[in-house]
Amino acid sequence: MVLKAAAMPAKPMKKDAGEKVRKSLLFKRDELLHDLAKNREVSEETVDESAQDMADRATSAYTKEFAYSLSESDRKILLLIEEALERLDAGIYGTCINCSQPVQEKRIEAVPWARHCLDCQELQDKGLL
Repeated sequence: MVLKAAAMPAKPMKKDAGEKVRKSLLFKRDELLHDLAKNREVSEETVDESAQDMADRATSAYTKEFAYSLSESDRKILLLIEEALERLDAGIYGTCINCSQPVQEKRIEAVPWARHCLDCQELQDKGLL
């Protein structure tokens, strides 16, 4: 991944704040990895479908699909966490990767892997970014 250089210098994050964020990101990463392993176990369970009635097969298929969709969203968050850790190491964490403006503190508290400020995130959500 290529990290975009900030157009304007980001305010350096205090060392203790950076470590707090790093711990939060690493904790969430470990939590997601644990959940992914659990979901993989569920989706890998093989059940003799010939012994099941139609309702049981539908429930089994739904459970597997649900576990897969959860793990897919978890994988996306894991990638965002890895990118956030890279930005932290590069000293550009907390800066929007699009407009280079600071990401709002409340947003970082809520979503520590946030890549965009609120304005740019709205554009991203609308498919304009």
